[in-house]
Amino acid sequence: MNKFRQCIYTTILIVTCFVASPFIFKEIWHSSSEKEKKETLPPITLNVTTQPAQQTTEGGSPEATTGAQQAATDAQPADPAATTTEAPATTEAPTEAQLSFVQSDPSYFDDALFLGDSRMVGIKEYGTIDNADFFCTEGLSTYKVDSEYIDGNSFAGMLQSKKYGKVYIMLGINEVGNDFNYTVNSYNSIINTVKTYQPDALIFLLANLHVTTASENSMISNERINYLNSCIAQFADNKTVFYLDINPTFDDGNGALRSDATGDGVHVYANYYPMWCEWLSMNTIKK
Repeated sequence: MNKFRQCIYTTILIVTCFVASPFIFKEIWHSSSEKEKKETLPPITLNVTTQPAQQTTEGGSPEATTGAQQAATDAQPADPAATTTEAPATTEAPTEAQLSFVQSDPSYFDDALFLGDSRMVGIKEYGTIDNADFFCTEGLSTYKVDSEYIDGNSFAGMLQSKKYGKVYIMLGINEVGNDFNYTVNSYNSIINTVKTYQPDALIFLLANLHVTTASENSMISNERINYLNSCIAQFADNKTVFYLDINPTFDDGNGALRSDATGDGVHVYANYYPMWCEWLSMNTIKK
């Protein structure tokens, strides 16, 4: 009798496994497929970019433009058939002439002020720009401009001393290893200071010069310099503020400062500064 029961139980177990096996295999297949899908999904990446200023029409703010469009919509009659008078023809407003870089003689810089660090000191001491004013010193950073005094003058004091037609700024290499947001905000503050005291002056933002590959380290690298330069470039509106990048002139094939153009990997040789000044004279703006 026991053997008979065992046979019955065994038969029931076999039948149960046979009936249930398709459902079990289906569930296992479904779970493995979902796992495979999850494993093959591309990783999520966060692209952190600095947004350029939003464009506006005819110098108005985006909010003002939207408000004008909304006002125009609200002014439409409820019944279009009620108005039969044709709208007067409109003419497009003239677009502002696009300014372009031109070559000028050395007198172009007679009403210029140059602000910068040791690279700017090189332009002052070894270059061919003789009649411009300079506010520059070794180690100058965007953080120190407001508190620095050179030959008894502050930068704000120089801006108030006379009318300048152009202001050139080259800063950032001494703080490229620091927090970018803080540095860029400090740079923007300098631009605003220039606009406050010299509202009619053209502002030229000079890219920070690359360093040689051998001079790169975790804090100062051409990748970090390029990123800082890209942030600075976004302040240019190509109307009164312009961005100039001389790096292609001194770079090697890898986007680094040529080793034969520098003795310390950071500054170009003295005999290259006249070339730099000539390059500046070839990239001027005339109103």
